[in-house]
Amino acid sequence: MIVGVSRQEHMHRRYFPACPVDGPIEPPVPFGHMCSTGAVPQKCASCDHLFEGECTRNIDDVGGYLHLDHGPCGVDGPTDPVVFENEFITSKVEIPRKCSKCRFLAVAPIYGFHCTKDSDKWGDFHRSLDWGSWRPDRIYIQLQLPKVTTKALSEFAFNEDKVAFIEEHRRINPGVSLEEALADYVHFRTVIEQGG
Repeated sequence: MIVGVSRQEHMHRRYFPACPVDGPIEPPVPFGHMCSTGAVPQKCASCDHLFEGECTRNIDDVGGYLHLDHGPCGVDGPTDPVVFENEFITSKVEIPRKCSKCRFLAVAPIYGFHCTKDSDKWGDFHRSLDWGSWRPDRIYIQLQLPKVTTKALSEFAFNEDKVAFIEEHRRINPGVSLEEALADYVHFRTVIEQGG
């Protein structure tokens, strides 16, 4: 079997925290970046977080761009996360359950798993996968580069284990002061308490 490749451990890292902006998705607004052409959702076109066809919301906390919010796709089904598998691919990421059997699901080296529904409308800025009302129990927060971050740091912060957080932080970032590790713990806790 060929193993799917992704920059994220979980697909939902590109989607959460969910977009808090209310606004219309339609009509799509024409958009282009470099050689890519298509459209973006109406509410995204005028948003300060739109950047090169992706979203910068919470970029400092999650360590990367997020997908734009295309709203519900219109295909019914459960949206809890599952690992996709067929005769050619076993994914390293989780996708919404309803997407795993959907004819619009596609995978490409650059985009990873993506939705081709309404591709005539969105062009190269494909529709995001529809996570519906499902939300992860937690997101994984990233330290600012060049500091190293592990999944364990987020786990310790969510569990309010300050001592373990600081020990892990200093293990993976040798030379960082106790004060700086503590400040990062406080930052993680702030993000968590604010609904991240």
